[in-house]
Amino acid sequence: MIKLIASDMDGTLLDDEKRLPDDFFTVLDELQSRGIRFAVATGRTYTAAEHFFPEKYKNAVSYICDNGACTYHNGKPVNVNFIDNETFRELVRTCGEIGDLKPVVCAEKGVFHLPDSEEFNREVGRFYRNHKTIESFSEDIGRVYKLAVCDMLGTMKHGKPALDKAFGERLSVLVSGEIWMDVMPGGVSKGKALAALMQLVGASRAETMVFGDYFNDADMLSLSDWSFCMANGHEDVKKLCRFTAPDNNSGGVTSSIKQFVLV
Repeated sequence: MIKLIASDMDGTLLDDEKRLPDDFFTVLDELQSRGIRFAVATGRTYTAAEHFFPEKYKNAVSYICDNGACTYHNGKPVNVNFIDNETFRELVRTCGEIGDLKPVVCAEKGVFHLPDSEEFNREVGRFYRNHKTIESFSEDIGRVYKLAVCDMLGTMKHGKPALDKAFGERLSVLVSGEIWMDVMPGGVSKGKALAALMQLVGASRAETMVFGDYFNDADMLSLSDWSFCMANGHEDVKKLCRFTAPDNNSGGVTSSIKQFVLV
């Protein structure tokens, strides 16, 4: 019996217009009635994820945010990781030295980036609410959970290899899209956070269902006997999964839940 369902958001649970499936809350209500916990596992920060769900579901949904740097369960943070100040300053400096890397900093006091084009602001706005422009990352933004780095030259071939070479195991660099990657403290990932949540709710790999579409979902997909890559997902990620779900624009997550769980 399934006890826990975890789903990525962008490209997985959400359609290309950033909308939940039409039947999502009907499905969530049925999961609640059966005692099945639903979790979103996302590169988004908490404030950019929780607003999708009305207040009455605050304790019904768990949130693995910032690609595993911060987890909320029953409305409270239960697993939080920060990048230390010295490493953060070095990371921002290195992004500038590599060139064409534009950091978006997810921190305690909000989501921040340096002045840039309207095109860049719109791209950031696709994923982060109320992001703010600041003149310098030396401003007081609180402790830093992660950096979402935009790389128009392509993360897989340009930014990720350069940051991996510069920081090694000190930081965890995960590709979340063709032009986006997330940088967290070393050892942090969706998979590590999901493993902790599985232990918290008492769910084994046979009792956990996971949905994803890209490389930053890979380690959490490996934790489940019920691993689903979306039809629109990366072909290499599909090879890691037991099942393929319909694409994100077809409500693939909820249709698969209805097919395999709500029967």
